[in-house]
Amino acid sequence: MVEPSTLTTPTIGAPLSASLFLSGADETMANPTASAAPRLAILLLSLSLCSAFSPSLSPLSLRRSVSPALSPSRIEGKRVTRSVGGGCTSVRMGFLDALKELAMPTEIADTADRAPEVAAASGPLAFAAGVSEIADPRHPMEDAWFVAESEIGMFDGVSGAMKSDNQDGIYSFMLSSMTQRMIMNQKVKRGVVDTANALEFACSALADSLSCGASTACVAHFDTTVPGYTTLQGVNVGDSGLSVVRRSADDGTLKVVWKTNPQQHFFNCPFQLGGSSPDSPDQAMKFKVPLQAGDLLVVATDGFYDNVYENQMIDLLEYTRDQDATSIAQALVGFARQQQEDPSILVPYGVEAQQAGERWSGGKLDDTCVMVLRMYNPNDAQAADSEPQAAAA
Repeated sequence: MVEPSTLTTPTIGAPLSASLFLSGADETMANPTASAAPRLAILLLSLSLCSAFSPSLSPLSLRRSVSPALSPSRIEGKRVTRSVGGGCTSVRMGFLDALKELAMPTEIADTADRAPEVAAASGPLAFAAGVSEIADPRHPMEDAWFVAESEIGMFDGVSGAMKSDNQDGIYSFMLSSMTQRMIMNQKVKRGVVDTANALEFACSALADSLSCGASTACVAHFDTTVPGYTTLQGVNVGDSGLSVVRRSADDGTLKVVWKTNPQQHFFNCPFQLGGSSPDSPDQAMKFKVPLQAGDLLVVATDGFYDNVYENQMIDLLEYTRDQDATSIAQALVGFARQQQEDPSILVPYGVEAQQAGERWSGGKLDDTCVMVLRMYNPNDAQAADSEPQAAAA
């Protein structure tokens, strides 16, 4: 990942859905996915016709502290000893994965402030949260995150570990901590949360800090001020991502009904905050997404999204549908690391590299952090019994 120290005019490297508000960015870029199909088809013809993956997904322990507002009983266990799917999960991958990705529908919002509509619930939704992560073996972990009573954050550090031996001095960790502190101050002083404002004040507070590196940021809040509705409101800067996965009422399959779009200046150079970057929080994509019981939220750094296609993520979510959120997160991280270590496969990062005219083979080794949130209605006795360790949204 590149630091944009020499850039002066930010542009956006991906089209925006109508549910995303953007300040100071160019919205005229063409959809890279649409133009990639012919080139991708030719590229795929040079690959093997079939490959298989059957990892044994071992549990990964959580290394980040949880907000004091979230007691240990409200987040799923810090370590899960059982394997997912009986110790072995098979996931389709190979020749057709990238082409399948192009055909997979994603229901993006079609107005400026509305994602796919949901029916009113009997009360505010709650969530069960699970987080799993694994560091790039070449340097200390730079991905940071937090989960609070009704807020979440994901931060992907850039170049900090190469400049500091002290993890506490890495900008992503400092930005995560400061953003959470600003949110808590808002709740105490005003009783409401403004994630954009919290991120802006956090960046300002760290402007003169002795931190190393820069960071992307994805910060969101569960808003329940409208009776019967729980809305995910937040901001995203860079290429960490958030996907809302919902089971279709038509055919019963899981589908991504909403997701953030990455912000990039150019290939492998995402928008980022701190350091010598010219980017700022006011360039963040702002979103509002109504949620319903049963939704799965997948929040992850690019170590996951650069190596896992959407259809592969859906497959894993289907295979682990009866597991808790922590086990699901572990399965996603375990698969991402397997992808990263395979020298012969074509991953999403490789597709983007080809589009940018660069040569790339195999997975992209990187810090990888995945947060999974399972939404449910606490007024539903059956759902509440199945998620005893969940936090209220």
